Amino acid sequence: MINLVRKGGKLMRNVFLSRPTSIAEKYKPGLDGFIQYLKGKEIAPRTLGTTDYPTNAPMDEVIALLRKCEGAIILGYPQIVVQTGLIKGNKIEETITLGTEWNHIEAALAYSLHMPLLVIYDSSVSRGIFDCGTLNSFLYSTNFENPAWFVETDIAGAVNTWVERLPKRLFI
Repeated sequence: MINLVRKGGKLMRNVFLSRPTSIAEKYKPGLDGFIQYLKGKEIAPRTLGTTDYPTNAPMDEVIALLRKCEGAIILGYPQIVVQTGLIKGNKIEETITLGTEWNHIEAALAYSLHMPLLVIYDSSVSRGIFDCGTLNSFLYSTNFENPAWFVETDIAGAVNTWVERLPKRLFI
């Protein structure tokens, strides 16, 4: 089933946008620009805690929201910085930056639902879904501090290809 919402007279396609609810100020211009960029492509990004507000447990709400969407975009913003500790018994030698754990959960759920999936992450973020070979889709790394990151040739091209892979509309 294709889910469409009407906004300002336009039919918009629901897509799940996995991103932290709160991000550093330096990333907000790029995120705001990306959301407007998607809306210009008649995409209605849906995010738990930002556009949709839960009444049940977060996991149940994510699953319910994903089922209303045609695809998913995962944005890996820096959230956690690890400077000391062990990984698999080895001492951390260099600082590691991680995205939110919800990126991994939401990506896995979208993947299990066979949704078109697009993963874009800040070049400082690593591990899990942001490691090459984790998914059967290409990963796009960029600098989220750049307010125009979403119009870089590779990312804009990936977004266009991803939009083309969304289920075809049966009517307009």
